[in-house]
Amino acid sequence: MKKYILTIAITFIGLLNLMANDSSYVEAMKTQLQQFDEAKSPEDFQNVANAFARIGEMNTNEWLPKYYAAFALTNAGFRTEGIKEKDAFFKQAQDLIDKAVEENGENSELVAMKGYALMGELAADPASRGQQMSGLVMSTFGKALSYDSENPRAMILMAQMEQGTAKFFGTGPEKACGMAKKSLQLFELEASYVNENPLAPKWGKDMAEKMTQQCQ
Repeated sequence: MKKYILTIAITFIGLLNLMANDSSYVEAMKTQLQQFDEAKSPEDFQNVANAFARIGEMNTNEWLPKYYAAFALTNAGFRTEGIKEKDAFFKQAQDLIDKAVEENGENSELVAMKGYALMGELAADPASRGQQMSGLVMSTFGKALSYDSENPRAMILMAQMEQGTAKFFGTGPEKACGMAKKSLQLFELEASYVNENPLAPKWGKDMAEKMTQQCQ
């Protein structure tokens, strides 16, 4: 009987510790998401990425810390000057996504973020990289949509790639604009239901709104 009670006590303590750790993880993530929203410079985004990466090192069973670290680094890449400097940020982002996939498997959001970092690498030197990388970026976004055809972030990023391709080849914007409109509908649908995960990605609606307005 005593052994039975001791076992229950140990199990209960373990559950309390797990709940405390989960609470600490969520609060740490929310703090960094707030820092992300306030970031402006490449240095700001690098600091946020470093913090997310540290959270990820302590929570290897969670893919979101590395996802948001990669997102911060991708933002830093788009905001910095110089091809080498941009490439360094985008490469770090891609490596983090690869690590997250290795630890937790692929999903639509991770693949879309990998595509976003690849798109940044292409945009850093489009004249020499466009022909080589365009297909890779498009197929990456296509893969993200194959995992979840209603992922609005994958859809708007694909729309932006379609827009760039149309401009390069001098073709019409109909396909890109159709995808942008679809992504906006998906963002509105996403906002209409409550996600059980408070840390789930929600960014990108502003991109969809801007592109849809341009299409009009």
